[in-house]
Amino acid sequence: MSGRTNFTWEQRIEAVEMYLSGNYSYTEVAGKFRTIISTLKNWINSYKNNGIDGLKGP
Repeated sequence: MSGRTNFTWEQRIEAVEMYLSGNYSYTEVAGKFRTIISTLKNWINSYKNNGIDGLKGP
């Protein structure tokens, strides 16, 4: 078992929007969604570069 969690694109959007609201830190958002900061940063970059479609995944 890899320990990897699959997130829905809705969860990714919620996490990104929570961070981008300016009310929460990377650490707070990553903790709430039980992921690591680098994953959250990847989602944020994908969102900034490609909008919501960047979070939908394959």
